[in-house]
Amino acid sequence: MIKEVAFVAIAVSDKERARKFYQETLELKPSTTAMDGAWVEYDIGPVTIGVGCHPAWQPSRDGTSVALEVEDFDSVYAKLKERGVTFDIEKMETPVCWMAQFRDPDGNKLLIHKRKQK
Repeated sequence: MIKEVAFVAIAVSDKERARKFYQETLELKPSTTAMDGAWVEYDIGPVTIGVGCHPAWQPSRDGTSVALEVEDFDSVYAKLKERGVTFDIEKMETPVCWMAQFRDPDGNKLLIHKRKQK
C-alpha cells in the first residue's frame, strides 16, 4: 500500500523570506524550483522537503514538525543561535537523541536532531 514518504510540505506566506531562511540560515540547497519560486524542494538524504507559498495553503504554528538530522549537534545549535534563531525548546537530551525546536519565519516548527549511537 504505502511504500515511502514522497515529501514533507511546509506552507509559507512569503517566498523570498522563506528562501532566505531555508537557504541562508539553514544552508539547504534547492533541488527543484517551480511556480516562479513559490515552490522550492530541498532534497535531504532520502527525504524531500517542499516549501510552498500558495493562497489556499496557509502556515500554522500548530502544524506538523520537521526534524532535521545533523552531524554535529552543538555546532549547528551554536551557528543557528548566532544567526538569530530563537529556540522554543532549548537543547535537550532524551534516551535516544539530542534535539532543539525552533520556528521558521512563518512559525512552522522545525527541530535540529542528533540520534545517539546504538
